[in-house]
Amino acid sequence: MRKIMGIYLAAGSSRRMGVNKLALPLKHSTIGSLGLESALSSRLDGMIVVVRKEDGLEWIAPALRSNTKKNWWNLVRCGIKNQGQAESLKTGVRKAIQLQTDAIVIMLADQPFVTKEIIEDLIRQYERLDTAFVAARLQGIIQPPVLFSCRVFPSLLSLEGDQGAKSLLDNHQIGKGSFIDFKNECLFLDVDEMQDYENAKKYTSS
Repeated sequence: MRKIMGIYLAAGSSRRMGVNKLALPLKHSTIGSLGLESALSSRLDGMIVVVRKEDGLEWIAPALRSNTKKNWWNLVRCGIKNQGQAESLKTGVRKAIQLQTDAIVIMLADQPFVTKEIIEDLIRQYERLDTAFVAARLQGIIQPPVLFSCRVFPSLLSLEGDQGAKSLLDNHQIGKGSFIDFKNECLFLDVDEMQDYENAKKYTSS
């Protein structure tokens, strides 16, 4: 049985929002906690949560902080500031290698509507096809979350600055992958600015 873990990237500075966006209330919880809830209810074998060194974790719902399912928590603090998304991602990948993980699902903490079903669709397709990656796609555009086989870990560790994992997919550098197309754009809403937050609240009230 392959060990598949999630990497939850939560080390951003919320610069465009002006406040800690992950702690903003949404539905019954916070922006940052909703994706973690989906991950916890999925088949993932655990989560590597990458946060800033000074993060007080107030954005994580108490019920999730106390969860001990399958040693689910692996909290990793990214100690290098202002090095862009790549350093946060590499921090998570190094932990995944340490935990002898066969594949990872990279998730963004500011995508509150990613569901258990999306995560499990990626896992099932990977188990069926054994490709280098399985990516979600909306209207032909790759969206997080993305599943990567451990074969891709060296390429992920080569990223620099603000390069995210998507840059490897765009440049076709990592071998054959597969895609799953989705139609509901709400599922992939990325909360970066206050207008995004207002839109998220509208989605939850509709």
